[in-house]
Amino acid sequence: MSMAEATESYSAKSGQERPGEPDGLRLRGVSKAFPSVKALDGVDLDVAAGSVHALVGHNGCGKSTLVKVLAGFHGPDAGEGTIDGQELLLGSAADAEQAGLRFVHQELGLVPELGAVDNVGFVLGHEKGRSGAISWRRQARKTEELLARFGIDLDPMTPLAEATPVERTAVAIVRAVAGWSKGRGLLVLDEPTAALPAREVDELFRLIRDVAGSGTAVLLISHRLDEVMQVCDHVTVMRSGRVIWDGSTKESSVRDLARLIAGAENLELEAVERPPIPADAPEVLRIENLHGEFLRGVDITVRRGEIVGVAGLLGSGREELPYIVAGAKGAAAGGSVSVEGTPLVAGSVIEAMSKGVALVPADRAREGVFAPFTVRENVTIANLPRLRGSLGVAPSADRDSAHRWLESVHADPGVAERPITTLSGGNQQKAVIARWLSVDPKVLTLSEPTAGIDIGARTTIYEELQARADEGLAVLMSSSDAEDLLAVCDRVIVLRAGEIVAEIERSQLTKKGIVIAMEGEHGE
Repeated sequence: MSMAEATESYSAKSGQERPGEPDGLRLRGVSKAFPSVKALDGVDLDVAAGSVHALVGHNGCGKSTLVKVLAGFHGPDAGEGTIDGQELLLGSAADAEQAGLRFVHQELGLVPELGAVDNVGFVLGHEKGRSGAISWRRQARKTEELLARFGIDLDPMTPLAEATPVERTAVAIVRAVAGWSKGRGLLVLDEPTAALPAREVDELFRLIRDVAGSGTAVLLISHRLDEVMQVCDHVTVMRSGRVIWDGSTKESSVRDLARLIAGAENLELEAVERPPIPADAPEVLRIENLHGEFLRGVDITVRRGEIVGVAGLLGSGREELPYIVAGAKGAAAGGSVSVEGTPLVAGSVIEAMSKGVALVPADRAREGVFAPFTVRENVTIANLPRLRGSLGVAPSADRDSAHRWLESVHADPGVAERPITTLSGGNQQKAVIARWLSVDPKVLTLSEPTAGIDIGARTTIYEELQARADEGLAVLMSSSDAEDLLAVCDRVIVLRAGEIVAEIERSQLTKKGIVIAMEGEHGE
């Protein structure tokens, strides 16, 4: 399936009816805009009852917004939906609940100190005896029966902290689908394998197939394309708020999906001109033989004033590299990281920060911003020790610092006292970057720095990274968007299966070269 064939195939099907389609979820023309960003742009989606349907795309493509519309967290600007042939009031949490839509998020929403008996009871209600008090015997029996339906043998009284990751995920799924009638509703699973060791993924897939086998429509949100091909019947690819391809997994491959997600139909883009790094520029960051969940012995150096990009398909190790370097992903399984010759203590954010390493994380909403706080507080929170005087942090110093750093990233200082959640995604990202620039780091690591933001904010971020690099900052940037890498990087490291398979200097840097190296092709 070529890129052109994929696009034409979707365009030909888009908007057409599917006569005889089994019950399940049906969405038509769903749109949702936020300030400066159109998160969803006329999305059509069909998830048949009894099927496992994947929704894939890079961060910021619209997947999360679509799920939030289904859950009733966001109301759509346009669009309509049905579930099992009945109208679904999009944007209504109550209607979603009544219609049989259930969601299992990556965090699972479980209380690990308690057993399955309570975690199930909190949602479905506890069994009671004649006196009206909870009957723990009945509740335990009910929980065991629910788990046994899907082949899970787990003591319902044992705290879930002692259970395996797949057992905890199973409890969340069983709790979500319990009580459904056959063929009714939709189960949405958001990155269910993210916290699972590889040996337990197959067990979870068996559970997912059992759920679908009972007649439930299953929508699986996943970054792991090999797993999508393994467990799913159908896949929908999103990019920039739109559905760009929709079809059977039998009609596609991991390589096809990766190209669609990356926008690889336009492979002729080349790197933007940038002066070369001086040959005698000193080394700032050294990564040696680094191992992690996916990484398998990676060696990288970043010199003063250099921007090094990291590319790779999902599961290549690209996603975890910035986090391990910044101490935010636990101790590495092996290897070392040093800054200006000083080794860092693995798995310690405080240690990394003290040695001059800062991290701009991939998930802005969950990892980047402090939602209850103002823009000012979000910008200055990492720099408070420098602003503290003998009587604490002076309000004027706090305000002046926030204004100065907001101006440095071309954000309006007038928004400083607004809650950060009222800003567009692009301006939130500028505030996060301003926060970490304010601590004057030696190394700035970034993961997906432009996910879900408009072109204007992207350009500003590119310019700011280049300006800071020109002042001597060492930058390590991981991105699934080849255009990010082309815009700012002096060279790009390409990972595949946890190992470096290519290192492309700026003079040779093209989108085609990046994509081919990521996929392991040796020509077109």
